[in-house]
Amino acid sequence: MKSKSSLFLFLSFVAGLFATVTTCAARGPGACGAGCADDAIREDQAAVVLSEQARSALLFQIDEERMARELYLAFGERWNLRPFRNIVQAETRHEAVLRALAKRAGLSLPETVAGRFTTAVVQERYDTLLARGGQSAQEALRTGALVEEQDIADLRALAKSTDSAELRQVVAALERATGHHLAAFVRNMGNSYTAQVLPAADVIALTDKADGGKQSAGRSGRGGGWRGGRAD
Repeated sequence: MKSKSSLFLFLSFVAGLFATVTTCAARGPGACGAGCADDAIREDQAAVVLSEQARSALLFQIDEERMARELYLAFGERWNLRPFRNIVQAETRHEAVLRALAKRAGLSLPETVAGRFTTAVVQERYDTLLARGGQSAQEALRTGALVEEQDIADLRALAKSTDSAELRQVVAALERATGHHLAAFVRNMGNSYTAQVLPAADVIALTDKADGGKQSAGRSGRGGGWRGGRAD
């Protein structure tokens, strides 16, 4: 009974957090400050047990969420595009959710330095994508879509790394939100978009679900995954 009660409390916390994210995003950039995340994230949850593989994957995902936030901040300043301003808020909260879960798992979280990431793979992605998104506004949007596709692929890998019901529930909520981010970038490219990481059918399904099934025209291509700073 105690285990079920802890799970219920944690899932209530996740639901509250994503309700907050949705509300903040709907209000537009700058409408919600740090208090939104502070109100949603609670420190009184029970400990969670994760395997070494899941712990490593969770730390990687935290790095990746921060990478997305820092890229979008840079692109928002450079190109003044609304999706980057709005999605930065959500990425901040995604990272906060994962950090809260990592603390409950007893993980030590390193100090963060802007533009510097613990994982070499994430550092390479950041350096490459920062330069790519600085080329043009359209390329910044395409880079944002790639980041969201890669995020979904890595979230799915994180879910497969664990048998923790709580971690899987968090990942499922994050994947749904990430699908909305992907759809926002695709809309701002006029719905003319080729999948860069995931299979094309997955991208169409994710963006259609986020947009109510209205935006599939014009999207095609083949996903290939990350390969040393480029997508096949």
